[in-house]
Amino acid sequence: MRTIEDGKLKIVVAGPAGYGNNIYVVVDVVTGEAAFIDAPAEVEKSVEAAEAAGVQPTKILLTHGHGDHTASINALKERYGARLYANPAEPGLGDVQVDVSVVDGGEVKVGSLVFQVIAVPGHTRASTAFLCGRNAFVGDTLFPGGPGHSVSNEALREEILSITTRLYMLPDETVVWPGHGDSATIGASKQEYAIFSGKSHDPDLHGDVNWLES
Repeated sequence: MRTIEDGKLKIVVAGPAGYGNNIYVVVDVVTGEAAFIDAPAEVEKSVEAAEAAGVQPTKILLTHGHGDHTASINALKERYGARLYANPAEPGLGDVQVDVSVVDGGEVKVGSLVFQVIAVPGHTRASTAFLCGRNAFVGDTLFPGGPGHSVSNEALREEILSITTRLYMLPDETVVWPGHGDSATIGASKQEYAIFSGKSHDPDLHGDVNWLES
């Protein structure tokens, strides 16, 4: 577990949990209000992260509806009374209740912090990123080295469009916090993508794509 502070934003990073998921608790250091980014399995690890920060998160900001990101939603709702902020068009939510709908261009406030909602479809139909200052929580849309898993070439092309027209428009120093693995910066990712975009590719390319190797 580690803690990063960037102005009023404190990020507690824990895990891995479930299928190697990162746990993120975001905290407004001014008011003490907090939220979870996604809700992976092994809920006790999310609870431990919140307790380490001394907070009672009241929101869950959901990047997408895959089961490894939604497994603990109901448990966190029950424990903290947390409300789920998600795009209702996202598949995979099942019987999980979306308490507050988020749409591209909207905002979610956590205390005095403002998280901008950015639609990044491709990995899933309604994948969503949440941007606060220089920190982007992107779910499984972008990792160090490449995009998240795609189920078809059409989905990959949509994901790359989301990355290049939405995420790569952010300042190079923006930190990308993915659903699994290490963080990266937008600047570093853009340099890797430049290598990928300069090569020809199989017209059916999809799946696990790497900017440098694919």
